[in-house]
Amino acid sequence: MNYYINYIKDFVKLFLEFLSDLLLFRSLSWIYNNKIAYTIVIALLAFGYVQGKDYWPEYKAEYDRLNSDEEKEDDEEHMEFVEIADGLYTMTGGIGSDDCNRIVKDMPTDKHFTVILESPGGNLAEGSCLASHLKIRNVNTVVRNTPVYNEENKIIYQPGLIDSGDKPEGTVMCASACGLLFLAGDSRYLIGDVFLGIHGPSTPPGSGPKNPQQAEQQILQTASKLLDLLEELGVEDPDVRQLFIQIPSYTMYWLKPTEFQLREGLINIATHYRDFWGYTGSNHSL
Repeated sequence: MNYYINYIKDFVKLFLEFLSDLLLFRSLSWIYNNKIAYTIVIALLAFGYVQGKDYWPEYKAEYDRLNSDEEKEDDEEHMEFVEIADGLYTMTGGIGSDDCNRIVKDMPTDKHFTVILESPGGNLAEGSCLASHLKIRNVNTVVRNTPVYNEENKIIYQPGLIDSGDKPEGTVMCASACGLLFLAGDSRYLIGDVFLGIHGPSTPPGSGPKNPQQAEQQILQTASKLLDLLEELGVEDPDVRQLFIQIPSYTMYWLKPTEFQLREGLINIATHYRDFWGYTGSNHSL
């Protein structure tokens, strides 16, 4: 019995000697034996406690907000589909998750209607879905930089509703996935100095595959589906369809009439042009 007691005492003694050799232990011992240092440390701990007590609820609330799945969903941009007159609608804002399912429920199915578009694009899958639903309806699509008045001469649509990014305030654009919505119209109007932007698809952060083989497969599948959709939307020129997958996703190709002679198929992106960067013309009677 005494043997075990002595063994434990020796173990405790060695352990204390080990602690005494540690820098942290020696530092704490020095602070404890030094009245000035001890007082300063106690004062700092007390100050930290008071400050932490005051700011902890605010910090905790902000932490919960930033890490909340619900808040992340609320922060996502979503497209708004609004009727501004009989048979006239606007579709504005970024295209977000579940926008297609939400908006399609409000789309007319029994009458011809016109949609004014303003959007920087967004979710490609949702944009493709919306474009497909517009295509099976009798729809005109419009991008314009002039207001729309009702019969009482009141403005019911004022362009420049979305953030124009690096372009001047009030710039009207339909870019990226919004271009698919525009192409879905039976008649497609570009009116004034508006920006119609084209670029290739991108993979949302955090949703991509984990290895190069999966990445390549996903890119090829996305490109193939996009080319098929463009053909269904009536983009007959293969060179124009290629623009929608060849332009890098981090940049943008802005349609301009100066390039209609260089790539003839581009002019068919719209059916009607009215003073579009100085150009007026139509493939149909205005």
